[in-house]
Amino acid sequence: MIKKHYKLIILLLVVLVIFLIYKENHNHYFNYTSLGDGYAQGINSYGKIDYGYGDFIKDNLNQDKKLKLYTKEFSEKDQSIEHLYESIITNEKITSNKQERNIKQTLRESNLITMTIGLNDLIYHIAITPNMNNYQLNEIINNIEENLQKLVDEIKKYYPKTIYIIGYPQIPIENIYIREGINKLNYLFQNIKGVTYISTTQLISKEDFLNPNSIYPSEKAYKKIADKVLQELNKN
Repeated sequence: MIKKHYKLIILLLVVLVIFLIYKENHNHYFNYTSLGDGYAQGINSYGKIDYGYGDFIKDNLNQDKKLKLYTKEFSEKDQSIEHLYESIITNEKITSNKQERNIKQTLRESNLITMTIGLNDLIYHIAITPNMNNYQLNEIINNIEENLQKLVDEIKKYYPKTIYIIGYPQIPIENIYIREGINKLNYLFQNIKGVTYISTTQLISKEDFLNPNSIYPSEKAYKKIADKVLQELNKN
């Protein structure tokens, strides 16, 4: 009878240890990667790399002791959808914290990815299209949607979880096709398979753009985006 009690106690202890190890490894730590363009990189209203929404998310996870690794080195100011796709195909390498890592390895090890991308594609194609009209804008948007789904599918080969794709605020710019194009971009983000869309349309105001000649918002605006992403994470 005593031996049976000992066996039961030992079994309970083993189960408890396994549970604690599982909880420690699966519930507490994030390998967080911020992918995309200048918004993901944290470009401020004056064109300098500053504190972006990814940095604020990183700080929050760090504060809660939930962060293991943070990577934003695969984000670039002029990044396009095609360029990021090619970076994955060619397995681009970076040096982070004196360690060389490649993008496929980073995606495999990630359990949280946010991404802002598509604005550079929109602006570039509008700029090179003569006699721009609504039909041509729709053609540009359809091409972006096709390329973006291709990019997401490629990321999913290494990272099966949802990608938090962050929409763009309405930039206070006079070009009507860029303004309408941003609306269409945000709409198509909702139709991409494998992503969770985070809207910033009502979140970021005209006052959040400190430089009328810049497409990038203020640090305060990036903080608002980070807070909304964290709210979405808490819901999930």
